[in-house]
Amino acid sequence: MSKKNTAPDKGGISRRKFLQTSALLGGSGAMASLAGCAGTEPREASAYTLGDPENVIYSVCLQCHTACPIKVKLEDGVVSKIDGNPYSMQTLNPAIPYATEVRDGAKIDGGVCPKGQAGIQSLYDPYRVVKVLKRAGKRGENKWQTIPFDQAIDEIVNGGKLFAHVPGEENRVVEGLKDIRKLDDPKLAKAMAADAKKVAGDKMSVAEFKRKYAAHLDKLIDPNHPDMGPKNNQFVFQAGRIEHGRKEFAKRWLKGGFGSINWFEHTSICEQSHHIAYNEVTAQYKKGKWGGGKHHMKPDFYHSEFVIFFGTGAFEANFGPPYLSNLVTNHIANQQLKIAVVDPRLSKTAAKAWKWVPVNPGGDAALIYGMISWMLANDRYDRKYVVNSNKGAAKADGESTWTNATWLVRIEKDGPGKLLRAKDIGMGDEHHFITTRNGKPVA
Repeated sequence: MSKKNTAPDKGGISRRKFLQTSALLGGSGAMASLAGCAGTEPREASAYTLGDPENVIYSVCLQCHTACPIKVKLEDGVVSKIDGNPYSMQTLNPAIPYATEVRDGAKIDGGVCPKGQAGIQSLYDPYRVVKVLKRAGKRGENKWQTIPFDQAIDEIVNGGKLFAHVPGEENRVVEGLKDIRKLDDPKLAKAMAADAKKVAGDKMSVAEFKRKYAAHLDKLIDPNHPDMGPKNNQFVFQAGRIEHGRKEFAKRWLKGGFGSINWFEHTSICEQSHHIAYNEVTAQYKKGKWGGGKHHMKPDFYHSEFVIFFGTGAFEANFGPPYLSNLVTNHIANQQLKIAVVDPRLSKTAAKAWKWVPVNPGGDAALIYGMISWMLANDRYDRKYVVNSNKGAAKADGESTWTNATWLVRIEKDGPGKLLRAKDIGMGDEHHFITTRNGKPVA
């Protein structure tokens, strides 16, 4: 891609020239540089002020948790456009080299999704809360007043008669955080937590616990239920899409500093299932325990030839970054990729799919088991791959990964249970698993 943008000839513009300019500047930039098409004098690329480096701020989009790097374009100090940062492969793939000068990079745009584009509306939303609001009337009256940040900190920490101006609440005293933080001795907190765990596990009686900590029972939420912890736990931190950096800082302050265990984020109730699934699938067994699993993975849209979307899609209800959808559309267009969509509704992705499977709501698992059953019955799986039960076998077969598909599972009274260990059948210790070879068990 040329770093130097030239204006079109006065005599007109060719299709090739238009496409070259569009690729360099993006749609609106191209229109600015091609003003001469209407018969007027052509304008230099510099007339498109949003392509000037002094009018571009590089930042990060927080409209969702993907946190795509963005370039924010200013006109007279006002944000007028948001595009992807071309230096990042999250928005432009391949990205431009980091060595590209800023004045050249300012003229190249990466992609960003509609939600990211809507960052302008979020920024200038007239109802956006930009100051601390305090209730100025009775609950439910929707009366508010703005207060200085320092006043908010003082009232939240120290409490007091914070609503003396509200009729009926003149004498109401609100506890501050200092009133909730009853337990501030780290050693005592650690000891009480350990014994509270014993109580919960029936290894220590409540009476014994109360005798041992008789001088500190006032620090607990309920001495008869020590597993509820200290009064510090009455402070709950509930975040939405909180990103790394802020997340670790907040945990260090709340758990390590304030002493409350109640730190929650959206993941506690959202997308937890796939984090757990990925972790369990990728965990490794080392030194007698499982660990080291990956909590999140992306599909390989670079090389895939067939993809099944279950309850999600390439163009809606999916994760970023934005270039993933571009890979899908491009590879469908060049016939490298076919996709199938399993979804009760005809989504936008399903409309572009090779096959749409309108499964009944909740019928996903039945469909999956039916597919697995068919694959087994018709020998339509990669036998060479699945019989490799460890790294050594996989390497000998020229495979880069392996599976535990051949490891035997213990059948308990209520059905399949844990993986069968060698010690269970007298063939070794608990660190070895069992498969079969030529009909015989092998550790």
